[in-house]
Amino acid sequence: MDRIDKGTSRLPGRNSHSPMRPGQPAGFSEFSLRRPQPVISLILPVLNEAPILAEALSSLPRAPDLEIILVDGGSTDATREVAAGFPHIHWVSAPRGRGGQMNAGARVARGDFFLFLHIDTVLTTDHLAALRQAAGDPRVGAGAFELRLTPPTPFLRFIAWGANWRSRLFRLPYGDQAIFVRRDLFLALGGFSHRHPEDLDLVLRLWRLTRVHILTPPISSSGRRWLQHGNLRTSGYHWAFLIRHLAERLLTRRWGRMGQLLPG
Repeated sequence: MDRIDKGTSRLPGRNSHSPMRPGQPAGFSEFSLRRPQPVISLILPVLNEAPILAEALSSLPRAPDLEIILVDGGSTDATREVAAGFPHIHWVSAPRGRGGQMNAGARVARGDFFLFLHIDTVLTTDHLAALRQAAGDPRVGAGAFELRLTPPTPFLRFIAWGANWRSRLFRLPYGDQAIFVRRDLFLALGGFSHRHPEDLDLVLRLWRLTRVHILTPPISSSGRRWLQHGNLRTSGYHWAFLIRHLAERLLTRRWGRMGQLLPG
């Protein structure tokens, strides 16, 4: 199995195989030291996703070079009971908030690549093969996949088409495209911000250090937000949020150069 380039920059006192454990979240169970070293750490933030969790976890690939970390933000439904039926998946508890939850997963992850996946996005063996190839290429530090939205209504196909052009032209993928980052780059950037949009903020900070690659095949993500809240309303909200975030970065100091991976 290909490994990451050993010449990639390191943080002082760190190497790519020693997990980061300050402020270890409650509910974390120590991983067995006898498990093979994973190449890819799949980190899934969840909150009250019991109705779709079993199907989502069942569809995930299983491989010796893949570890799966489920980070719960304080679910009050049966999320934990459903997850208990998948003993190969590591459970981590963290305060509510997608950025903080993904940071909590990264602090205990052991892989060379961190893959951050929404629970309603479907990862297949083809995507895992593309990630393995990326992990073996020292030129690839971060990226995401092209997007396909389901169900494939005409409007959602149009939204996915626009997202893919945005990703190709501006190297600006969103979280529903399964963002992945090489361990050392993620640590050097201090992880995610705890404020929304944590995905967009991370990608913009990645621009300073590496090219953001867009991989194929497209990854399927649920269009449930558009179906629940309306096509035009949801799309307008996304564009307004993007414009507001870019304006804040240009005109204010609200967004720093580092994330909030470490507590405090």
